[in-house]
Amino acid sequence: MKGKFVFLVIVIFILAACAPPTPKEKVAPSVEPQKEVSSLYAEEPKKLTPVECGQCHSPIYNLIRKEGGKHQIYCTDCHEQFHMYNPMKQNWAEIMPKCENCHGLYHGETLAKCMECHVEPHAPKKIPMSTMLENNCLTCHGKIGDEMKQYPSLHSEQSCSLCHEKHGYIPNCMDCHEPHLATLTTNEQCLECHPVHSPVRPLKYAEETPNEICGVCHGEIMETLDASLSKHHDVACVECHNVHKYIPKCTECHPQSHSEALLKQFPDCLKCHIDPHNLPAEATIR
Repeated sequence: MKGKFVFLVIVIFILAACAPPTPKEKVAPSVEPQKEVSSLYAEEPKKLTPVECGQCHSPIYNLIRKEGGKHQIYCTDCHEQFHMYNPMKQNWAEIMPKCENCHGLYHGETLAKCMECHVEPHAPKKIPMSTMLENNCLTCHGKIGDEMKQYPSLHSEQSCSLCHEKHGYIPNCMDCHEPHLATLTTNEQCLECHPVHSPVRPLKYAEETPNEICGVCHGEIMETLDASLSKHHDVACVECHNVHKYIPKCTECHPQSHSEALLKQFPDCLKCHIDPHNLPAEATIR
């Protein structure tokens, strides 16, 4: 009896395993809605900012940031074509911006090749001295050339590059010259008496110019004047010599110092007064 029961269970299990499966409802695979391709390009691209360009071109960005001057503009204002260089075509000159597009021939036909002077367009005022540049200084600085010809001096015999090591560089006068006084340390002080491109040109001195400055070159006269007991001892050099090398006439300050009869007999003041820096004074007459 037990054996029949086991046999029956096995038969039922076999029949169940061989029975066809109950049909199931088919479910379509889930598909994510695809974005239309055209929508990826619906937005107008924005102009590249210098910072965005600088992410790859950081040396140039930092150079413009420090020394770009008026070239601190959008990179794409000049570089209308970029990332287009082809080593096979060697098209560098073709894609690089042209200076004349914005500046024209700024310095005329004589200096038509901008990059010969402005060697770094990202720092346009950083101009090294060169033979070409020095040979054409007077193209732009004609007035200075005229000044140096009118008042020739040792300065006019020197090349421009001796002082101006690069374009726009202003040297300190004391780089070549010993100052007249230890207190004279600035170019501004020197230029009050010595115009840099015509240092021997007579200048009208400032009223407050101290006698010590004159005494640096005119030491003997200064010592004589210092020791004098006359009223000229208290007079500033520039009151009489308001222009270098100018010798005033006594009548400019003393129009009627004596009677007409005496002046007629002695028209030359220095025949009696001998030395204007050491006039006879009452305190010295015994």
